[in-house]
Amino acid sequence: MVYFLLVLAAWGSLFFRLPTWLSILSSLAFLGLGAIFLLFGLTFSYWDSHMTSGSSGATSTLVTGVLLLLSRAALVVKLVLHAMVAPPEP
Repeated sequence: MVYFLLVLAAWGSLFFRLPTWLSILSSLAFLGLGAIFLLFGLTFSYWDSHMTSGSSGATSTLVTGVLLLLSRAALVVKLVLHAMVAPPEP
């Protein structure tokens, strides 16, 4: 449930206009959490595939990390596309 709320907040923040300081702070938080979840998800997935015979929650941690990082990548693409279509300043 917490993973779902994190992903929802990360992708939802792309659709709302936030103050600059809050946008930077949330981007840093989502990038940090995404990197940590990705690292732990990969580690747990490797451990489960080589050391245990059952399935666990490693996949959800891995997918959450990827989705958090993809939300910030989408923000970068959105900013680049916005800068490309903006009229040049005189």
